[in-house]
Amino acid sequence: MYVAVKGGEAAIANAHRLLADRRRGDRAVPALRLDQIVEQLALGVDRVMSEGSLYDRELAALAVVQARGDMIEAIFLVRAYRTTLPRFGYTNPVDTGAMQVERRISATYKDLPGG
Repeated sequence: MYVAVKGGEAAIANAHRLLADRRRGDRAVPALRLDQIVEQLALGVDRVMSEGSLYDRELAALAVVQARGDMIEAIFLVRAYRTTLPRFGYTNPVDTGAMQVERRISATYKDLPGG
């Protein structure tokens, strides 16, 4: 069953304010700065950058803040942002039929069938 939602822009603005307030937490505690997150949560920031395929430490730290510490959500935020950026260039497809296989790697088989 579909029920129309009322409120429009005012409801969206209120939702944004509520989320920002919840994200901020107790105002008696100083807010985290991005440089603190970059330096003190370096592995988390690195994970967000690598999984999100966007290598910008401050942007990854901002995503961690916006995701309230949820690294998976931060990765999704970075990926979503990355899709809005212009591409720098394009690559030509590789003719894999002309490739010479030197080594096969598989996480499924210890010994690959056929070598």
